[in-house]
Amino acid sequence: MMLKSAMITLFLVAQVALGLPRQTITLQPYAIEPGSLTVSGISAGAAMASQFHVAFSKDVNGVGIFAGIPYGCAKSTLAGALNCMSSPFLTSVPTLISRADGYAQRGTIDPTSNLGGDKVYVFHGTRDSTVNNKNGEQIVTFYENYLSASDIATEFTIAAEHCQPTDNFGGVCNKQNSANYINDCDYRGAYLALNHFYGGNLNPGTTTTAPDSNLFLFDQAEFFGGRPGSYSMDSTGYVYIPTMCQDPTRYCKLHVVLHGCLQSSKEIGDVFVKNAGYLEVAEANGIILLFPQAVATAVSNPNSCFDWWGYADNNYEVQSGVQMDAIYQMVKRLGL
Repeated sequence: MMLKSAMITLFLVAQVALGLPRQTITLQPYAIEPGSLTVSGISAGAAMASQFHVAFSKDVNGVGIFAGIPYGCAKSTLAGALNCMSSPFLTSVPTLISRADGYAQRGTIDPTSNLGGDKVYVFHGTRDSTVNNKNGEQIVTFYENYLSASDIATEFTIAAEHCQPTDNFGGVCNKQNSANYINDCDYRGAYLALNHFYGGNLNPGTTTTAPDSNLFLFDQAEFFGGRPGSYSMDSTGYVYIPTMCQDPTRYCKLHVVLHGCLQSSKEIGDVFVKNAGYLEVAEANGIILLFPQAVATAVSNPNSCFDWWGYADNNYEVQSGVQMDAIYQMVKRLGL
């Protein structure tokens, strides 16, 4: 199977080199380094990343949360989600901890004891006008219940608006950039998160490191029974396969990146995927990147957010949630 995936990759590299439209592939298994699965996201993607980490903590060993909220904060309502974003003083973190522990006791998520030793990275700008930055502190409080403070890295001092922070792309750091919510803050958020997860000695790479020919569309519809739109998900997602990982004998790490609201391919194409700061680090260090893609639905999810308040199904924050399970099946397909 790994040889087959390498042959598909080589064919698609040739397609991109010839200037042909990017093909949609079926995900294939690669040699994934045991214990290397991590996840990160911004805003709604950050909420989803925390959900995914807590629910699948037996397999997920690190989470990066950019401008997010703590696990379970919405408590299954849109009103609750809006309160989390704007009024974190209404959030009881001990209640969220009890909520997670209750799910674990019922077996709908992995035992929370698996969180011990994981790496957590939290970024929240001081100028965020979309998600109150006190949420960053509450995320830390939630995770401190399960793991050592030394495993948590934070950045809460940068005057950043609601954004994915980079050092080379996007709008002015302290201004809202509604075009794509990526801001140039002279801060390599993606690199610093990945570096925290993977031992602290990663090569940061450069903007010219990652060849476009290593970025592929993949069929997402198969993970939703052929009806991804019914669950506010796109028919395709993105996967980045670094050059070194195309050798089927080479073990690589695996990281899932979850975009925020209004950052899906339907709104901004591949702008987030290419410019959020992940590709160059992945190429330089052998990290396969999975970029699932949400889409808008007119009433329940008009902004293409991942489900962190229950618009897709009532089990949205546990393993059986339709989006949660589908993303887990994607990483299993890649060779977890």
